[in-house]
Amino acid sequence: MKKIGIIGSGIFGTALGITAARAGNDVICWDRKAEVINAINQDRINKIHLPEIKLPDNLHADNNLEDIFKEAETILITTAAQATREIFEQIKNYTRPETVLVLCAKGLESGSGKMLSEIAEEIIPQTKIAILSGPGFAIDIAQNKLVSVTIACQETGIARQLSQQIGTKYFRPYSTKDIISPQIGGSIKNVIAIASGIIEGAGLGEGARAALVTRGLAEMMRLSKALGGNTTTMMGMCGLGDLVLTSSCAQSRNFSLGYKIGTRGHAAPILAENKLTVEGIETARAIKKRSQELNVEMPICQVVNRILFEDISITSALEELISRPYKEEGF
Repeated sequence: MKKIGIIGSGIFGTALGITAARAGNDVICWDRKAEVINAINQDRINKIHLPEIKLPDNLHADNNLEDIFKEAETILITTAAQATREIFEQIKNYTRPETVLVLCAKGLESGSGKMLSEIAEEIIPQTKIAILSGPGFAIDIAQNKLVSVTIACQETGIARQLSQQIGTKYFRPYSTKDIISPQIGGSIKNVIAIASGIIEGAGLGEGARAALVTRGLAEMMRLSKALGGNTTTMMGMCGLGDLVLTSSCAQSRNFSLGYKIGTRGHAAPILAENKLTVEGIETARAIKKRSQELNVEMPICQVVNRILFEDISITSALEELISRPYKEEGF
């Protein structure tokens, strides 16, 4: 039985741990909180994040990062995107040449605009990096509903090996060597999902949302291409698939946040009340920085950034977008 480490025992990390255990691996989840570790090991549930799901017998928890890296060669990093740099600093002395880090968070670093793989190259350049991204809600994964994702790695064969290692009948990975598109697709779709929720909350109509998703995909493709990504990959699970799911479902935290903003007309009061991790908020800031550095036109992401951080009204944001000149179809 192969061993897999999961760094982060939140809802997504626990769900991925469950599916990796179903695939026949011995899974070790890391968490800082003793109550989470005790509940997983003794009660066989994650009381905080998935209290209704009984955990497989081959899934356990530990609070010692070094021990997990000694036991497992494949490590899934599931902590939030904005906490990834801190995690890399904590684990940089524990990785080995054979270690494969699978980055599962969706987002760009707020301050730098960097992809998570770029942060990994900066802090732990000797480590093999893979990306897991795609249209899968944690609860669906945990409940063994059909979910398809993308696993990417630049090193030949590793993405396919990972697919075989953690894939099941109901958790179906597609593999690619393009690590850019899964990261850009998984990041920008959260920002577009906020915009989609705003459209729903403001009652702007399904036609407006269809246009938003279509032009949002164009922005995803532009930035991915500028960074070296592949358009074909972006049309797969990690791009179009994830965008369709997140932009059309109230189960998405990003969509739900946008919906509340749309009903209120301004973001400030909603952001002040929000207690959840909504990756699209800080990612909007990061995308603005990265797109400006690369001179990539991304009007939807720019407007969402202004709604969130400049508190422009939904009416002003809409006027800004619909006043743009007509253009030819295409990306």
